[in-house]
Amino acid sequence: MKKKILALVCLFLIGGLSTLYFVSCDKDTNCYVRVTVVDEVTHLPIQGVFVKIDIDNSFVNAQGYTDVAGNFDTVFSAPALFNVAAEYETGYDSIYTRELFYCYRKGNNTIRLKEGDTVYSTINLETEIQRIYRNK
Repeated sequence: MKKKILALVCLFLIGGLSTLYFVSCDKDTNCYVRVTVVDEVTHLPIQGVFVKIDIDNSFVNAQGYTDVAGNFDTVFSAPALFNVAAEYETGYDSIYTRELFYCYRKGNNTIRLKEGDTVYSTINLETEIQRIYRNK
């Protein structure tokens, strides 16, 4: 009887240690990124901004557009140091003059990804307005 109890205890102990070993090996190694793009003056989020994340214009990158909250989320499989660039272009026509206003907004940042962590980066978009005169 004692041998059966000892065998069951050993079996449960080995089973428990094996479970702990395999669970601890399932560590999340992905690197998560959330880029938030805001206006440099109002600090409000901007939707539809093109965001590109890369390593010195290499083929390893992620790109897309910000959502309604001004966020762009992506996942990388390995830690690295990345450049983040945000660009936004708008243009509108003045009704009463011969001017076409062209607004180009940009911003950049650098992020360092860590294994299993989420890196948050906020980019303030700077504004550059150009007036283009044309004949009507």
